[in-house]
Amino acid sequence: MLVGTFDLLNNFLSNLVAQILEIITNNSQSLTFSQLGNKDGLHFLGSIRGVLPMGPNGVPAFDTLGHSPFSNSETVAGMRAYNYTLNHQGLASNISCSYQTTSPIAFAASAATSNATVTYNVPSCGAIGQARFMNLSSLTSVYGANTLMYWACQSANNTQPPSYTVYLRGVRGGYSDSVGNITCSISPIKPAPFPVTYRSTSNVFTAGSPLSANEPASSPPTAFSLISNYSFVGMGGVISQGQNFDSNLVAESVITYGVKSFGLQPYQKDSTYLRLYERMIQGILEYEVCPFR
Repeated sequence: MLVGTFDLLNNFLSNLVAQILEIITNNSQSLTFSQLGNKDGLHFLGSIRGVLPMGPNGVPAFDTLGHSPFSNSETVAGMRAYNYTLNHQGLASNISCSYQTTSPIAFAASAATSNATVTYNVPSCGAIGQARFMNLSSLTSVYGANTLMYWACQSANNTQPPSYTVYLRGVRGGYSDSVGNITCSISPIKPAPFPVTYRSTSNVFTAGSPLSANEPASSPPTAFSLISNYSFVGMGGVISQGQNFDSNLVAESVITYGVKSFGLQPYQKDSTYLRLYERMIQGILEYEVCPFR
């Protein structure tokens, strides 16, 4: 079973946009995560960093500021504006993508009918590490005119937390040229504290730079590796469920922002597209981690 696939599709796009906007100077656009937080959702300027905010304006169930000015409703009613900053555990990782001449992703398509599907995996994943889809042997999606495929493998060494390799393969149509074969190396994903500031005037949260990438004792590596495992499962769900007969939602999001924000050609390889795919993977991982808080 893919974890949170359908809920992820909309909010993943929000965090992808946030990731891309972070590399555009003078960005002042905030994104809303409708499935997180209070009835109006959580509003973030920039990436969510894998954080699920506490405090009176964050996720209601996590409001643990019991002994503070916010505990008194009369005091809160008298506040015209306020800011507060809390340190939250989020996600720290380093992702690097490159174009390759070949791909380990193998696929088998059904007959070319109106309901054609394609099934794919990386058969050699077990030889170089361990497939990160637990009990999943393959992924299946629509076999569209432009199709994006995905798989992830854990590093061959047994260090904790482990590192990963993500494979993207574009087949048919413009994806054969624009996506081609992309391999992304992901350094060990670790929990790290981030300062998260809320500003009442804009009703927006902002997560700053990580305070430290050192893993806190309260989150052992094996536990966080399990969360990472689910995250890669969810990423496969986002990409496979985002495929239709014409295109893939994930690839088109990257291409669209490449064209609109960076003036790239839509169906040609470019190093900037690689940076956007790095941000895409980071955005999915960050959002995936949030529900496991």
